[in-house]
Amino acid sequence: EQYTKLFKYIEDFRSEVNEKLDQKADKSDLDRLISTMDSYFGRLEDHDVEQAARDAKFARLLDWAREVSKKTGVPLPEL
Repeated sequence: EQYTKLFKYIEDFRSEVNEKLDQKADKSDLDRLISTMDSYFGRLEDHDVEQAARDAKFARLLDWAREVSKKTGVPLPEL
């Protein structure tokens, strides 16, 4: 009977450990997560570059409008 109790205890423990291991993320899950994060950060970086280019273009356009305003005498509201 002692042997049977010990055997059942070990089997239950083994089942519990296997269940925990099944729930644990494996290397492919982590690789997929890293890939997803790399893709997201790449798009975020692209967005930042596009926004900086748009800001620079707007600043050049505003400078041009101010120069035209001075030369033509047409007031330009301060932006």
